[in-house]
Amino acid sequence: MPGQLVLASASLRRKELLETAGFAVKPMPSQVDETPLPDEAPEVFVKRMARGKVLAVVERIQQTLYPESEAARVDLGGRMTRESPLRWVLGADTAVVLDGRILGKPADHEEAAEMLRALQGREHLVTTGFCLVDMRKSKEGIQAVHTVVRFKRMSRQEIEKYLSVGESMDKAGAYAIQGVGAYLVDSIQGSYTNVVGLPLCQVIEMMEEMGAHDIMPFG
Repeated sequence: MPGQLVLASASLRRKELLETAGFAVKPMPSQVDETPLPDEAPEVFVKRMARGKVLAVVERIQQTLYPESEAARVDLGGRMTRESPLRWVLGADTAVVLDGRILGKPADHEEAAEMLRALQGREHLVTTGFCLVDMRKSKEGIQAVHTVVRFKRMSRQEIEKYLSVGESMDKAGAYAIQGVGAYLVDSIQGSYTNVVGLPLCQVIEMMEEMGAHDIMPFG
């Protein structure tokens, strides 16, 4: 039976993707400030968020291992001297990008409608940054994956009908490709699971490169 993969996220979608692929997932959400820096490029932003989430969880695990330490620090240049059954930590962050602007989760119904009006009939980019840390060897890998998504043309009435479904408010860009929002998508170029929230192909490739055989659900 594979060991547990710590997922530094509260996302049910990422957890379900990993579990469907056969991973044993232990969610450990982290609280980080998800505000982009001034003029920060979307790829830089999602990578920074993914790494920040992972390191916050790694620090929490280290503090559990070293309760006597009041200021346990994450140091990827050193090694942990006390082994934990938890070795691998994965974090990710996804951004919907239109004309170079990051579209986050809408604050209200009107902002969600505004996002969908901007996206309809056009292509946009979905970028996910992910970070994988091996706590035992104090190594990390980080990458960003991009998918081009084209929306169908929609009338205001059609946008309102979709919003009435209720799946827009906690989704970047105000839509869920894995839900009813799938019918809004005319085409995609690239990874489908990346749009859901985690590019499984590239994540598993990184796991293989970093030697994460103890958590792999297959050979």
